[in-house]
Amino acid sequence: MADAPPRRRARADADKESRRRDLLRAAAAAFVGRSYASVTVAEIARGAGLAKGTVYLYFETKEELFLQLVLDQLGDWLDEVERELTAETALLSAEALARLLARTLVRREQLTRLLAILHAVLEQNIPAAVARAFKRELLVRTSRAGALLERRFLDFEPGDGARFLLHLHAATIGLHQMAHPSPEIAALLAGPELSPLRIDFPQALQAHTAALLRGFRPRGP
Repeated sequence: MADAPPRRRARADADKESRRRDLLRAAAAAFVGRSYASVTVAEIARGAGLAKGTVYLYFETKEELFLQLVLDQLGDWLDEVERELTAETALLSAEALARLLARTLVRREQLTRLLAILHAVLEQNIPAAVARAFKRELLVRTSRAGALLERRFLDFEPGDGARFLLHLHAATIGLHQMAHPSPEIAALLAGPELSPLRIDFPQALQAHTAALLRGFRPRGP
């Protein structure tokens, strides 16, 4: 009989984690092809087969829910990058590393959209404890991936990898926003007069990443 409470707690914990994952999957599905603002907590709850009030047992705000989605999707991307980087041991040129990073990031369309609204939207309505936990997890993941980058890129010194990923994050935000303007602006840029202002996101991200790598720590004469 003494073992019964732990087993019940284990089952309850498993049920809670299952509901939490269901909410995150529902949020990701609702976010496909739509703006963050248009997705409602009620819609996410319906998608997970739960009552709206149940959502707040797991996430205090919609922003907190989407922050976890950022961590999950960022983790998936960094896991993919790490797998590719550990498959070989040879040093990579700036161009080769830029191709790898841009290729794996660009195809994660939802992640790039989330990163573009991370600071301006998702981090604006969350408790301090949630913000701290999010930033700590972000630091752990970027530090681990950064250390691996340092082993594969000649010009990086200890600590450069994580700092580079922060710069790449900033570039992703700016380029994504510029490459995905409002329909009205997109129509203007479609004409020949303003076409030089158009941004091709995959191409621009790879070129910017390579330039950032080449100039991150310039060599002396």
